[in-house]
Amino acid sequence: MISYTLKNEKYQIELPSLTFGTSDFMRHDNDDVYFELLDTYCSCGGWFIDTARVYCDWLEDGHNSSEGVIGRWIKARNNRDKIVLATKGGHPAMGHMDENRLSREDLEKDINDSLECLGTDHVDIFFLHRDDTKVPVEEIMPVLNDIYQSGKAHFIGVSNWSCQRIQAANDFAAKNGMEPIRISQIYYSLAHASSSILGDPTLVCMDTREFRWYSENKFPLMAFSPQAKGFFSKLAKGDAAQYLPEGQYASTANLARLARVKELSARTGASPAVIPFGYLSSQPFFVTSVFAASRPWQIEENMAAQDLRYDEKTVAFLENKI
Repeated sequence: MISYTLKNEKYQIELPSLTFGTSDFMRHDNDDVYFELLDTYCSCGGWFIDTARVYCDWLEDGHNSSEGVIGRWIKARNNRDKIVLATKGGHPAMGHMDENRLSREDLEKDINDSLECLGTDHVDIFFLHRDDTKVPVEEIMPVLNDIYQSGKAHFIGVSNWSCQRIQAANDFAAKNGMEPIRISQIYYSLAHASSSILGDPTLVCMDTREFRWYSENKFPLMAFSPQAKGFFSKLAKGDAAQYLPEGQYASTANLARLARVKELSARTGASPAVIPFGYLSSQPFFVTSVFAASRPWQIEENMAAQDLRYDEKTVAFLENKI
């Protein structure tokens, strides 16, 4: 199985190539359905669950729904020591994305609320969900270090931070004997995208500069939207891009990559849905793909790719370079 050991002076965890994301756990009265999805992921060999404090806050009755489900599932299954658990805090309030929540008060409230909702005394990784470059890393890192030292988070991560900000934060942490950022989460898929294409300037997407930094530093990455909202799987079946939300990915370059996915699928038998996982697992740095699913069969299909890795020639083929 493809995995990666994340460690620091106090803790060590193993990360799999496929992580189950729970941003779609939107209802408070749907535990049976969500429990089945979580059980299926674990029965297929997975153990890394990703959530966030803000998940489902965009719904009228969505607050606490994702973390709440996971907390109830952990209690029902008594399996906290068998899973790796990550959550995210510091996200701006819905409708106020221009107002950061990176103060000590905000971050301490978020981690404490998350732990209460999840029913645990610690998360394995605590991510900052968004960045605000107007806030110096010299103000942010002491807060994160205190959260780490308290034992409430065993590792510190960031989501939607540029590589320059991560490097600056870790340089400061190194000079001051603080726990550094150990892992990052950004948009990354075989389908190219940008914050403008996705319609959210607060997102960070993989590009040439980011790729070079991750490669040079062998920095572990969690890729969100690794399947590009089903762009490859749905269009490979013949669905028309203009009628799908995934149509935002339908650039000339991505359609060329879709053709390569279809060709590789026909040649190897791998589903177009999972070939993007193999692509991400074949990068020169560790990538765990954070996928979501609403049906157990989708999880089973995706988890068949947890050992999927391609050689450099196949990666270049998928990128339409050869």
